[in-house]
Amino acid sequence: MTDTTTGAPLVTGPVQQYIEALLRRSLAERLNRLERLEQLEKDGHRIIDGGQTHGDAWEITDWRTGDLIERGIGGYPGYDKAVQRLDPDGKWILHENVDNDDDQEDIEPVGVPASFADLLQDWLGLRSTPDEDVAAVVGWSVEEVARHRQED
Repeated sequence: MTDTTTGAPLVTGPVQQYIEALLRRSLAERLNRLERLEQLEKDGHRIIDGGQTHGDAWEITDWRTGDLIERGIGGYPGYDKAVQRLDPDGKWILHENVDNDDDQEDIEPVGVPASFADLLQDWLGLRSTPDEDVAAVVGWSVEEVARHRQED
């Protein structure tokens, strides 16, 4: 069993505060985006994922369920024809095209050099950065970090 309790953070002060602010903003953005997606679904839209999978092959899936809607070949023209045929009313919205209406302001890296702040943002954004490492740095539980870093 993994120990997920919080411990003393590896860093404190401005660096810790900046990382925490980035994590809080990430969670707020994700929750706002999910609200936007839910509203679009309530308005009758279907949120899809899809596009090129390999070579000129493509597929369309339901974003919410992951169910395969259609797959085929023919590159982008084939994909576009399938979308037009399957969604003649234009109610489908590609998940990656859903913007977050909430324009979050940039977080000022007070007390942290700008180049180091950029590095910290990149580090947090990498899927290869384990939640355990982030938790150790800021002194949060792994679960709390994971909740803030989770993607929709």
